[in-house]
Amino acid sequence: MRRLLPSTLAGRIILVLLVGLMAFHVGSLWLHQTGSDILLGSTQQRVTAERVAAAARAVGMVPPEAREAVAQALSSPGFQVRWQPGAVEGTVAAEDLTITGHREAQGTVGLPEGGSLWYHADPLQAQPEHATLLSTTAMAVGILVLGLLVVRLIARPLRELSSAADRIGRPGQTVTVPEEGPREVRQAAQAFNRMQARIDRLIADRTQALAAVSHDLRTPLARLRLRAGFLDDAEVQQQIDADLDEMDAMIGSTLAYLRGDEEQEEVRSADIAAMLQTLCGDAEDMGKAVTYEGPPQARLPCRAIALKRAFANVIDNAVKYGTSARVVLADRGRELVIHVDDAGPGVPEEQLESVFQPFYRLEESRNRGTGGSGLGLAIARQAVGHHGGSVTLQNLAGGGLRASIRLPRLA
Repeated sequence: MRRLLPSTLAGRIILVLLVGLMAFHVGSLWLHQTGSDILLGSTQQRVTAERVAAAARAVGMVPPEAREAVAQALSSPGFQVRWQPGAVEGTVAAEDLTITGHREAQGTVGLPEGGSLWYHADPLQAQPEHATLLSTTAMAVGILVLGLLVVRLIARPLRELSSAADRIGRPGQTVTVPEEGPREVRQAAQAFNRMQARIDRLIADRTQALAAVSHDLRTPLARLRLRAGFLDDAEVQQQIDADLDEMDAMIGSTLAYLRGDEEQEEVRSADIAAMLQTLCGDAEDMGKAVTYEGPPQARLPCRAIALKRAFANVIDNAVKYGTSARVVLADRGRELVIHVDDAGPGVPEEQLESVFQPFYRLEESRNRGTGGSGLGLAIARQAVGHHGGSVTLQNLAGGGLRASIRLPRLA
């Protein structure tokens, strides 16, 4: 039953109006027809009685040999009379008619001079009252049009509420929902505006706290790096610098994930093919086995910095755990599909989704040789998801892991 209902509130209200108007229309027609039948029945009896009485008087006033001719002259397609000479059993007076139905009458009437008059009255035909039907239909159409206007007035604040909800968390000034319309809609708008104000305060507090954390964490790192420069042991100094670099990278990736920096970036047209070629070239310059296959150009409206970070995380993940990365770009018109294949051991099937969780890592040691903070794939999925795309992992039949990135060309 629910599948037959429209998905929108306006559609459901219109459906209720249509069903109600149809029931009202059918009921009105039924009442009109019933009233017409009752009126025709009473009119049938009165008209038939008057015509039979008039025919009996006319036939009785002429000689017997002329009565049949007079009876035929008085007959019509809807009213037939026949003169019958001699006594007829069961004759009744004209005012005691035998009615076989409220639309059809038949019987005999005895005449004072002898003989009887047989009659048959066909049912009266109801004439269509076009004016009544037209007025009923016009009233139904008027109610429907008025209902549609009311539905639009009710649905407009709800559409504004939905649009405002969709803007929450996006860059730009927060727009409050107009608190107008029916009382229930006004109450919903007021509650939404209060919720939006609380969310804005939470976002502002989180941004301020992250900025403070970023400053408070990087300040001691800078002091440690400075002090490490005064050490005489070059090997120890190099190890400390590597640890500090790792800590700085972990702080940067964590803060970037929590801030959602890509939402603050403007959407511009970028060449995804050139972006991937640059990342693959940089990796090759660092001695990593990374190759690119695909078209020389593939433009897409996007937040280029966020997507570049996502691609870099996926490629770095493939090189780190799979020793190599083969990047393949396919331009399918409505979407761009990027496959990043590695030659590693793959990922257990039950953990293909778990690796996208923040801070989740298959390798538990968390050292420089085996991995970082466990945010690379989480950041990549977050950035691609904000572009309406998806990131999935799949174990290849011949060994290795494939990361598939789909980016639709949204209107």
